[in-house]
Amino acid sequence: MIARIALVLISLLPLPLGFIINRLLMTIWFYTFPMGWLMLIGLFVLLVWFVMGMVTVKWIGPQREVLLYLNTIPGLFLILVLFQEFVIRRFWTNLFGISTQFYYLPIATLSSRLLRIIPFITTFITIRLSYVYALAFCIMLAASFVGRSVCIKASRFNFTD
Repeated sequence: MIARIALVLISLLPLPLGFIINRLLMTIWFYTFPMGWLMLIGLFVLLVWFVMGMVTVKWIGPQREVLLYLNTIPGLFLILVLFQEFVIRRFWTNLFGISTQFYYLPIATLSSRLLRIIPFITTFITIRLSYVYALAFCIMLAASFVGRSVCIKASRFNFTD
């Protein structure tokens, strides 16, 4: 039970990172926007998701359960962002509405770069922020899935010989 609670708490990691990045963008990095640092922060978050996928092989048995606990918070924030953008057609200006956007801020640079690679999206469709957030969620889900799969495959081999 403690491992499941720890996974949910670890899944909140991008939220304080998003607030820190926003603060830095509004003060120190206002004129010198360091795209490389934001990409590194996004890769760090994905690395954490990958490692959590690997570590949970020993903690929690079924893969669906790990993916559920680790990606429930990102999924909830994605649903709230999509609700704000498509149903209300504006973002809430309170702390709750802003935090849904700040959650994906560490990975937004990475996912927006990946969206530009896909030719159909960049040619025919205007890239909306919700597409960036949806891709960020998919990347986080994939990172945890691949991390768990790599650890399961590696544990089948005996490297002690």
